[in-house]
Amino acid sequence: MEHVNTRYLPPPFITVPPSAADYAPNGKPMSCDDELTKKEPTIGDEGVTKIEIQDASNGVEPTSKASSEYIEDEFKIDTLFYRICYFCFILGVNFYKSRSPQWRFVSMVIVSVNCLINIYFIGYVAYVTMRKPFEAERVATSISIGTWVLQATLSTLFLAHWQATSQPCKVLKQLYVAHKGVGIHHHRKSLNTIVRTFYVVLFLIVAYFGAHIVANFLEVEVGYWDSDITRIFGDRRFFIIVQLANLYCILCWGVALFIFSLLIHSAHFEFEYFNDQVRSQLTISGSPYRKSGCKCNYEYQSDDALCRYLLKLMKIHNGLTECVKRLDLMFHRYAFVMIATIIPTTIFSLFMVCHRPTSSFCWEFIFSFPLVCFCVFSFIALVNSPSKLHNTIYATKSALCANTHIWFPYRPNVYHSALAFVCHLDQTNLGVSIWGFAVVTRQLVLTTLSVMVTCLALFLQVGDCSAANRPA
Repeated sequence: MEHVNTRYLPPPFITVPPSAADYAPNGKPMSCDDELTKKEPTIGDEGVTKIEIQDASNGVEPTSKASSEYIEDEFKIDTLFYRICYFCFILGVNFYKSRSPQWRFVSMVIVSVNCLINIYFIGYVAYVTMRKPFEAERVATSISIGTWVLQATLSTLFLAHWQATSQPCKVLKQLYVAHKGVGIHHHRKSLNTIVRTFYVVLFLIVAYFGAHIVANFLEVEVGYWDSDITRIFGDRRFFIIVQLANLYCILCWGVALFIFSLLIHSAHFEFEYFNDQVRSQLTISGSPYRKSGCKCNYEYQSDDALCRYLLKLMKIHNGLTECVKRLDLMFHRYAFVMIATIIPTTIFSLFMVCHRPTSSFCWEFIFSFPLVCFCVFSFIALVNSPSKLHNTIYATKSALCANTHIWFPYRPNVYHSALAFVCHLDQTNLGVSIWGFAVVTRQLVLTTLSVMVTCLALFLQVGDCSAANRPA
């Protein structure tokens, strides 16, 4: 730890490279849960977590800079985040600058080969689709497969870019500096659930592609799947090369998606805990906000102390908003590309399920329905956390206005401090955007779903017309 700037001390949730002290007496490395158990925050009466708010001059300054070596070291991050990032190391995606040049070169070769195979596959699918006469079912199947592989390939490139620029580590560090990670710890169970879901999704992806590989070797015709696609390298048995490349990038797609979800949920929980602090400030005993885990700070009952407390809240909120801006800078292109590709994939995969051929009804349903589930899950993961973050950010103003102790009775100094805080909260377009076009909100999600249903109805009608005009 000599390379860490003395102005920044890692919070208790940040891990360091394993050393001799990190091993149990039996010689086995300590688990992440054991590490967290050693460093629980102070617990007060009735199991309520006590949060001390300090001035920036007494603690960590939001503008303090650690050494570049710390920022680039992937080990000094939250243990939950490391559980997802460790899967990147298994896949061979290691582009952190702290890695040796040899490791980064090997990672570049692995990622480049898989991405090039997938790009060639996408081009071949487009060529086969346009070469043959139009059939709605066959075109829908080809487009859904091609867009999913395209989405996975782009996710792999985004993941490599995030590692090369150390953006996830910088976001996590800024989250901990802004509010000491109290919201992340308070909602630890929810973040653990996200990590468990990550493992389940990866297992289902491997099982799904394993079934496809077995079906290819057995030469099973699956619904409207174009048989020419499997002969991309001449012999159908060589199609396993494309399937393994697809599986590799789709696993990277899962890692990138859960990094996206975990970081945005972390920011959401920080704002949620911050809002609970604003609501619970000097509320009466028995208030429903007492259940949130925040204890009222009765030492701020004097006017001057309350003004200082509001100023501290403004400083914390400013640090959290800077985290959101960094999240938007990191994810706005990724969110745009993923949403733009997941919409046609979902529509055409639903079309595949609705237009099942009677000759292979069972096989078509078995291989199409999981793709629909993956598409729906990824769409929810892409829009759920940003919309929740947006609502939580704008709930701060309502929480402040609802705190009657601040506004009544009228005290000029407290009133003007609270009014300055309200003006500070009026920040438009604060959240994760789609490449700057629009912030992801619930209204945007509702509009997108409406457009998707309309397009699905249109394509179903086109499919019926195509089937009616097809010669017997």
